[in-house]
Amino acid sequence: MAISLNAWKGISMVVFTALSILGAALAVVMKKKAKQVYITCGVLFSAGVLLAGGFVHLLFDSREHFDEAGKSFQWAEAITGATVVALVSLEWVIDSFIASNKASEKKIKSAEEDGVEEEPAVANEEEDSFTDNKVENGHGHDHEHIHAIDEEKPLGSLLLTIALSIHSIIEGIGIGEADSLDTFSSSFIAVAFHKAFTAFALGNSLASDGLWENKSRRKYFYLSVGLFIILSIIGIAIGWAISVAKSLVTTAIFIGITGGSFVYVAAMEILPEESKNIKREKLPTFPVVFSFVAGYVLMSMLALWA
Repeated sequence: MAISLNAWKGISMVVFTALSILGAALAVVMKKKAKQVYITCGVLFSAGVLLAGGFVHLLFDSREHFDEAGKSFQWAEAITGATVVALVSLEWVIDSFIASNKASEKKIKSAEEDGVEEEPAVANEEEDSFTDNKVENGHGHDHEHIHAIDEEKPLGSLLLTIALSIHSIIEGIGIGEADSLDTFSSSFIAVAFHKAFTAFALGNSLASDGLWENKSRRKYFYLSVGLFIILSIIGIAIGWAISVAKSLVTTAIFIGITGGSFVYVAAMEILPEESKNIKREKLPTFPVVFSFVAGYVLMSMLALWA
């Protein structure tokens, strides 16, 4: 007995959930036991997959839908580019807001410290000295590392979670809006192929910010991964409803936004961070370049069948 299209959409919810959990779990395991070069290679592979998914698959699909709807303007390219511009601008605004708040807090703290008596200040110095000794003796390294990351970019993981969740819900719409098994199969293959790698990228970012090793903050790790999974399922449900309306323009718009979010996450979040890791850890060039290129090429080759 052949499985119906609606049944396949239900199955896809389970499959994508499993792949997301697997990818995030793998990131935690590799963060603890694997060398940095393996982690970087895995993340760069996922970046290549995202870029190919955005440029080769989704941009083409969006343009095709607009053409079928009789729209002659380059709406697909415009929407994909506008999504990147919007997400970059949003990140700048958030970073500026955070920097402004930090400056205000620093001024307030300085004003308060000017009125503090000498004895508490000495006590604080002793406490700081004790903390420094712990670090020098090999204790408290993780805390110092986590603190440094948070000070540098406190909402880095949140921004990545938001970006990945946005394209997670939109790619879910792409699955749900399929009106034939042929259309569904091409979308399913593309999404399933990179789902684990995008979850790996998210899990790696969260783990790098100490949200796993620090047990008091681990709930935020589960929250971020859970949001990524749930929004993908919600996206499929929304797409399911869109498929009933059969609106080519609506589908094309969402596909274009998905493509833009893919490009943004890969080019603006993953690649800059991993470039820093490569320079800081002095990683060998060949494996990281090979992984990045392989991710892009393999995902691009899926266009031959999807």
